[in-house]
Amino acid sequence: MRRLLVGLFAFGLSTPVLAETPQYPWAKPPGPIAGRFKVSCENSQGMVIEFSLQGDKKAIGRVASLGAAAKYGYKEGEEIFKLDADDYGDWVGQLKWRSVAGIERWDPIRMVASADKLDATMTTDACYHNMPRVR
Repeated sequence: MRRLLVGLFAFGLSTPVLAETPQYPWAKPPGPIAGRFKVSCENSQGMVIEFSLQGDKKAIGRVASLGAAAKYGYKEGEEIFKLDADDYGDWVGQLKWRSVAGIERWDPIRMVASADKLDATMTTDACYHNMPRVR
C-alpha cells in the first residue's frame, strides 16, 4: 500500500500543471489597447492617454499630453489607468479620477478596444467614451 501511495505521489509531481485558467469556447482575446487615444470630452480637450501592455492581459494608461486636463492636476507620464483583460475581450480595472477641487479617487471602469477607438462602456466620467486612436 505504501509503495502505491509513493508511486501516486511521484506521478502527481511529474504531471504538468496548467499555467492559465482554461479558456471557455466563448472567450475572446483582449482588444488592441496598446497605443494612444484622445479623450472625447470638452472639459479635458486635447488630453491624450497612452496605453502599454504589461504582459498579455494587463495594461496601464499614462497621460501622454495634458491638454485642458491640466486644470485637474494631472501630470504628463502619470499613471491613471490600471486594467486587466477579461474573458470577454474587454479591459476592466480602475481610473484615477480628479476634480478641479483636488478630490482624487480610483473609480471602476470597463473598456472595449478596437483598431480605431477605445470606448468606456462603464465609467463615471464621460471623457472616456468613444476615444479615437491617435498616431
